[in-house]
Amino acid sequence: MLRVLAANGKEGRLARLALAKSRTTPDFAALRDAMPIVEDVLAGGREALVRAVTRFDGETPKALVVDPSRGAAPKVDASFARAFRVAEKRIRAYHRHQLPKGFAFRDALGVAFREVPSPLDAVGVYVPGGRAFYPSSLLMGVVPAQVARVPRIVVATPPRAYRESAELRWALHALGVRSVLLAGGAHGIAGLVSVAGVAKIVGPGNRWVAAAKHLVSGLVGVDLPAGPSEVVILASPDADAERIAADLLAQAEHDPEAVCLLYTSSRALADRVSQALVSLLETLPTRETARASLTARGLGLVFPTLEAAARAAAESAGEHVQAMGKGAERFAALLLPTAGALFVGEDTPTAFGDYLAGPNHVLPTGGAARSYSGLSVRDFVRFGRSVSFSRKAARALAPVAARLARFEGLEGHARALDLRAGKPR
Repeated sequence: MLRVLAANGKEGRLARLALAKSRTTPDFAALRDAMPIVEDVLAGGREALVRAVTRFDGETPKALVVDPSRGAAPKVDASFARAFRVAEKRIRAYHRHQLPKGFAFRDALGVAFREVPSPLDAVGVYVPGGRAFYPSSLLMGVVPAQVARVPRIVVATPPRAYRESAELRWALHALGVRSVLLAGGAHGIAGLVSVAGVAKIVGPGNRWVAAAKHLVSGLVGVDLPAGPSEVVILASPDADAERIAADLLAQAEHDPEAVCLLYTSSRALADRVSQALVSLLETLPTRETARASLTARGLGLVFPTLEAAARAAAESAGEHVQAMGKGAERFAALLLPTAGALFVGEDTPTAFGDYLAGPNHVLPTGGAARSYSGLSVRDFVRFGRSVSFSRKAARALAPVAARLARFEGLEGHARALDLRAGKPR
């Protein structure tokens, strides 16, 4: 089931190169498809969005924006409600630790500085709804925005998902969300800009959602590059093969394009994992999706040493990275700087992170974890910065700044500085 290759052999090197190329090449096709949709909704506003919802979501909306907090919450299964509340509590508690603090100081020349964090005035949270409602996506987008004290949160989701999922409506009500834009896909992202007027858009979605976020990123902030799900498992020979297989399947069932990688120094372990995958797939309801993912983008790479495997895993900058087995756990410090999220130990599957571990599950993919962090409270805050020169400080530093201005050919800058230096007019 899992293609197992020697990492430094010919096949292994070719497979690694092909994988790297597939993860780092922009999705130009999705960008081309999304561009006219985004352009139309940005230019045409509400009327254009109604047309797009009718065309792509298959229904003409009576209202584009609804308030789920009005009236009583719909009835849902009590066990679902309890699980949702537990997850919410844990996610909220973790994100409170991320609240940034400002600072103020005065330097030796008397220049006063301040940096003050302030929440964005409005954010859009995209919640996918094509296949099903994902309560975890709602929690991971809305809760950190609330912790940051964003005054206006707009959730965008397909109208069918909102209408057909009592759990979605209940969850929105439970979180106190007051504004839902009934539009999915690329047009929903554009609608968050032109109709809802948000300052930033966050949340996962399909390739067209990702493309639309990229296209509007010059107008509003967006969170991070988020494509198909990924897991990179570093496993030492003492790791449990069945647990590894289960964790690979947990990501493979997300999407046929999900990337599932095992890095190890043990061929015997990789073979046992492959056998366990075959067995576990038989009873998995999502086996067709998982099988497609593993067949196309599943790989077991066997390295000469565990350290070599760990260094390769770190270089991959995976979305989810797991260290399984006591030997692998020793390399956690090496993996942490480039992992979208790191899960250490055999009792810490990525599935915990998807729901209620605490840290956000909106994570960079495709190697973007080298330069992006996962979604956090900091993404919903901007930092206002002020500076105030005393007259003494201005006279001391203006000649220095004027010299640099004249070097750059900006005489107007220099003359403005000369006035502060006390030079005659």
